Amino acid sequence: MLERQSLFENLSSFVDIPNTQNVVPSSSDGEHNNNLSVSKSGYSAEPNSHLDKSVLCRISVRLPDGRRVQRSFLKSESVQLLWSFCYSQIDQSERNKPFKLFQAIPGYYKNLSYGSYTSFEQSGLASSLVSVTWM
Repeated sequence: MLERQSLFENLSSFVDIPNTQNVVPSSSDGEHNNNLSVSKSGYSAEPNSHLDKSVLCRISVRLPDGRRVQRSFLKSESVQLLWSFCYSQIDQSERNKPFKLFQAIPGYYKNLSYGSYTSFEQSGLASSLVSVTWM
């Protein structure tokens, strides 16, 4: 497990002003804003929705405060981008807290390692729900 300060230092270069444009309230009726090509420093802009669907994956993230955010990634991109994205969505006052990511699958859950350099496709995360919890 990474130390909190080490994780903070590694992720701090990826942080920019949180993008509230892609926040989906918990009480959403299923309609989402699909015009989300906002660039953040530290990681690539969200892929264009006009790309072939076979190269894209849509990840939903449940944040500790109950919000759900969604973003598209290229299946070939590193899972580390998900950590950066999640960190950018956490409230500024909470960013010094260590957190972990996990994927809940019926019957078990899979912890996601920050040090993983696997792609979304290799990790089995393509088009899934990931939860962020405080450690």
